[in-house]
Amino acid sequence: MFYKIPSPNRVLFYKGTPRRRKLPARFTVCVWNLHKCKDPGFAPAFAACCARTDLFLTQEAVFRPGADNPLLLPGLEWAGAVSFLSLRRHTPIGIATGCRAPALQSGYRAQVLEPFFKMPKMALATVYDTENGPLLVLNIHAINFKGLSAFKLYLAKAAELLAGFPGAVLVAGDFNTWSGGRLTALKQAARALNLQEAVFEPDTRKRFWGRPVDFLFTRGLQINRAWVEPTAASDHHPLWACLSIE
Repeated sequence: MFYKIPSPNRVLFYKGTPRRRKLPARFTVCVWNLHKCKDPGFAPAFAACCARTDLFLTQEAVFRPGADNPLLLPGLEWAGAVSFLSLRRHTPIGIATGCRAPALQSGYRAQVLEPFFKMPKMALATVYDTENGPLLVLNIHAINFKGLSAFKLYLAKAAELLAGFPGAVLVAGDFNTWSGGRLTALKQAARALNLQEAVFEPDTRKRFWGRPVDFLFTRGLQINRAWVEPTAASDHHPLWACLSIE
């Protein structure tokens, strides 16, 4: 194994201080694969996104120690799930969801491993209170370098985190849908869960093998607007949406 996998009691973590007790009934969401925070111009681009959003779903986030940690920007509480520790400095890397309000509950799934490096791909669920009831947020970074059966298993395990939840649901992230089979499987899973797919205008999402890999789905939420803002600060462009809880 080339990367260290954290022990189960060190996977989930919380950082930062939220500014509100509840999310407003109308709120802004940003979804962005950060490409391990390593591209030129990342820090100011990330800070600008944090300043504009109420809810921020990130993938390939790097949880650096000390003042260099981008998750310590004021105003957001971050709930994270560590996938692995970097080889040289053992820096935690994984997915994280930031919010203006505190997370009431968190859970994750990590049963599907990437080949060779044996790194688990995470699905992180967090529950927040809003002015119009509870909201479950499912942050996705899907399995990449395995076949279609493993991809479907990842989706099934992630869907377990939604089971029995009575309130509104937001599901978003990097689904690694670079093949037709994967894209079809995702659409089928979304229909089975009664999820509505956001339509981005303009749709300038990054594409791999001609297919988008980043998506945003909702249930019990109104999608008022959804758009994409191109950037050179990652190999993905951030998705944006203005949502209302019904």
